[in-house]
Amino acid sequence: MNPKIISIGFAVPERSYTQEEVFEALHYPRHFRSIFLNAAIDKRHLWLPFGTELTWQQACEEYKKGAIWLSRKAVKACLDGRDVSEIGSVSWASCTGYECPSIMHRLHSELGFSPNVVYTPILGTGCEGAAPSLWRAYHHTLATGQQSLAISCEICSVCHFPEPEPDPSGERELLRANAIFGDGASAVLIGFDDDPRHPYLVDFETYFDPENLKHLGFVWQDGRLRVLLSRQIPKIVPSVVRPPIEKILQRHFLRLNDIRWWIIHPGGKAVLNNLKDKLGIPEEKMTLSREALRLFGNCSSSSIGIVGKILMDEDVKPGDWGLVVSLGAGLAAGATLLHWGE
Repeated sequence: MNPKIISIGFAVPERSYTQEEVFEALHYPRHFRSIFLNAAIDKRHLWLPFGTELTWQQACEEYKKGAIWLSRKAVKACLDGRDVSEIGSVSWASCTGYECPSIMHRLHSELGFSPNVVYTPILGTGCEGAAPSLWRAYHHTLATGQQSLAISCEICSVCHFPEPEPDPSGERELLRANAIFGDGASAVLIGFDDDPRHPYLVDFETYFDPENLKHLGFVWQDGRLRVLLSRQIPKIVPSVVRPPIEKILQRHFLRLNDIRWWIIHPGGKAVLNNLKDKLGIPEEKMTLSREALRLFGNCSSSSIGIVGKILMDEDVKPGDWGLVVSLGAGLAAGATLLHWGE
């Protein structure tokens, strides 16, 4: 028997901002306003208001505070009173900051984890970080029978890179990043139970093409992180996502239309549109990801958990199949197959 997703919780900062508010705060020329207003995003929750000018030292301190606050809240929402002492593994993914000891080490005593819990920080995978975090949790639970937590936390607002004017030589990538990214954390509890509402984690598949390294990630510039966000990403994404999806479906003798629930990383309106068109996913199956994008923006690695939590409120039926589609730095992609037992 495979481990299951028992519970999902997520957290976002208390302060939210409309796209108009973010645009005004950044003081971009008026003709760029449509990039923000046409992003299919109503609002984003931010730990730091965009336009906040911080030194790198100050940004790191804000990352630590925000990551602790959001991770704590996401874990508590996920566990919802469950016994934390039964958890044997905690994997924690982030790309927007770095702490040593890790954020979860810092929350260990407060949350009441066992002194024998295995911590696995996952760094440098960008928006795809939730996938390896989930796979790590799955394998620990499968091997030991213990419950595991898979956490993703991103404070994208602390990575704001000061830009007096949009840089056309850089494809205005900072402007486009500022138009879509939000902050959040998600936590997924993996374990065994008999509840038919909880899906089995059936299989995993990944794909990475090093030719795409230059398109998505971070670079170190002027003593701080600067986002890489190529204009080519929406065009490239379908060719990166297709291989793991096709392999995992073939392995289980499934077709695209056998998948009822699509949990796709909400990387942006153009990314979702191209995936739908190139892979032939019906529009009605894009609803979960579009809703997460609308309400929260692209929260990097924590977005998959947010989409998953939205799914938990849907009318899932025994026998349904679901597919988690992750996408991240270097344009690595992953597919995770879910099944709700009969």
